[in-house]
Amino acid sequence: MINVFHVGKELNIKKVIKFIRDKGPISRKELSDAMDIPQPTVTRIIEELLKERIIREVGTLPSSRGRRQVLLALNAQCYYSIGVEIGRTVVNSALVDLEGNLIQFEVKPTTKAHKITDVIEYLREIPAKLLENAHVDASQLLGVGVGIPGWMNETKEGYISPSNFYGETKIPLRAMLEEAIPYPITIDNNANVAALAEKWFGKSRGSTNFVYILAELGIGSGIIIHDNLYRGLSGKAGEIAHTTVDIYGEQCTCGNYGCLETLVSIPKVVDRMKKLLKLEGRSELHYFGNDIDAIELEDIITALEKGSILAKKVLEDTGTYLGVGISNVIQHFAPEMIVIGGRLGTCHPILLDQIKKMVEAREMNVFSRKTAIVSSDMKEVIVLGAAAQVIDDNFSLYSLL
Repeated sequence: MINVFHVGKELNIKKVIKFIRDKGPISRKELSDAMDIPQPTVTRIIEELLKERIIREVGTLPSSRGRRQVLLALNAQCYYSIGVEIGRTVVNSALVDLEGNLIQFEVKPTTKAHKITDVIEYLREIPAKLLENAHVDASQLLGVGVGIPGWMNETKEGYISPSNFYGETKIPLRAMLEEAIPYPITIDNNANVAALAEKWFGKSRGSTNFVYILAELGIGSGIIIHDNLYRGLSGKAGEIAHTTVDIYGEQCTCGNYGCLETLVSIPKVVDRMKKLLKLEGRSELHYFGNDIDAIELEDIITALEKGSILAKKVLEDTGTYLGVGISNVIQHFAPEMIVIGGRLGTCHPILLDQIKKMVEAREMNVFSRKTAIVSSDMKEVIVLGAAAQVIDDNFSLYSLL
């Protein structure tokens, strides 16, 4: 019997599962021909996977010899994972199947009064609650994945210290979760898990090299190289927020000057809008209301759609700055695709248009193929990505192939 937690040990099994997921429905003969694996080997693997319900038969295909070929597809409901997003103001969690369908979803708002121990106590009950509501047996749950904001920075002792995270530092988050939840736990930062969500379920499905940009309260990125998440030394890879775009710019929270995040983040965009209105925008106040200090990102989008010239300028400037940062990423990695996500990154098409203009203006002519730049259309990408890292760890479909 195949143990799902070790299914990746046999390379041919990994290849067959991945191929069926990517190309299915597909017949045994088509698998054998396309993968150059002898048909008896394919037949043996298929029988094992059918027995374990990892794949299923979904129909037939006419054959020139008269015998109809049986089509195979991944059984998305054979196993599930739970994805958790521990945000600074909310905890989202969901039961997810192997194709990224949200089967059950739970939301828990948090406040400054909450401590990380309160979050852990809430999460202690979540797996059983999600499974019960979905009528899914606990034996089908692969594990629980967690996405957190900011760089992990996990010490050898297992402590993490995200900024502005429930008023605490040196949090033994992994140990706390493992004590509270009786399932395997995986943890990573939001940008990395979002990249995995795009790899498994989004527009980058099928891409082997791409970069996901998460533009929200800060700027992060997840880098996929040869189908694997690249973390770099001490997990620092992907810190696009702290690449320099203006050496004479303002000081960043990291201590350097002119970092991308000093120009591109929801707080910075909102602050720029407020300052512009106060300096020269009195004639446009009717787009925003009279309380300039209460403006939020959504108000800027609404004002833009009503015809605000200043809102257009602010968002175009934001796209320009982000385009510079993305140009640097492209020059370094030459990825097949850049996927832009997050509340800021997907707030309006004008942002993507300006990013593309800036990248095109700075692109080197030595590249014969251009990197595709797209906007993510995924909802709840952090929760899905946290669930995807569990699936990725268990099946390892995109590693060592």
